[in-house]
Amino acid sequence: MAAFDRFTSSSLYQRIYHLFDNPAVFNAYQDLVDGGKERRIRRFLKDTRYESVVDVGCGTGNWAITARGPYLGVDVSREFVESARERYVNDPSKQFLELDPTSAVLPGEYDLAQLVSVLHHLSDDQVLGLLERIVPRTRYLFILDLYPISWNPVARFLYAADRGDYIREPAEQKRLILRHPDLKLAREDDYFAPTGVYRHTLMLFEKQSHG
Repeated sequence: MAAFDRFTSSSLYQRIYHLFDNPAVFNAYQDLVDGGKERRIRRFLKDTRYESVVDVGCGTGNWAITARGPYLGVDVSREFVESARERYVNDPSKQFLELDPTSAVLPGEYDLAQLVSVLHHLSDDQVLGLLERIVPRTRYLFILDLYPISWNPVARFLYAADRGDYIREPAEQKRLILRHPDLKLAREDDYFAPTGVYRHTLMLFEKQSHG
C-alpha cells in the first residue's frame, strides 16, 4: 500500500487523474474497462413504471439513452455538461444543467431520480443532504454504485485509484439511503462488468405514502 500511496502522490498520477476530466477520455475508459451498464440499467428498471427522469451526476449523458420521457441531467462539470448537450443537440427531450445537487435545489418533479456511479463520490452528510432535495420531487430513486472486490488485486488497485473516496459495501449503501424516513427498498441486485474488474450494486427505492 505504501507503493500505491507514493504513486498517487506523484506528478504522473496527477496527470493521469486529470485526464479523466476530458469527456472523450472518460467515455473511452468507461467503454473499455467498465462496460455493460446500459444493458444492466435497462434490465433492472424494465418493470418500473416511470415517465420522467432526473439524472444526478449525469456526466457526459451516457445514461440518458435509457430514460423514458423527459430527462434532465445535472452535473458539476461544465465540460461534461457541454459534451452531453452536444451529444443530444437534436433531442429536445434531453436537457442538461451545470449544477451542484448537493447544494442547490433541483428544478421540477420527476418519476425517477438516478445516481449512477455517484454515491461513492459523496460523504454520508452529502448523501443525506442530497436525499432531502431529491425525495420530495420524485417517486423512485435508482442507485448504481461500486461493489468492493477485495479478492481481485487489479480491482483493488482501480478502486483505490478511483476519484471517489467513499466506496461502501452494499449493506452500508442500503443503510445510508434508508436513513431517509420516506424511502423503502423495492429491489436490489448486483453484477460484474465484462472485464471482471468492476462490480456494481443496483438498488431501487420507492417513496412511501404517508397519507
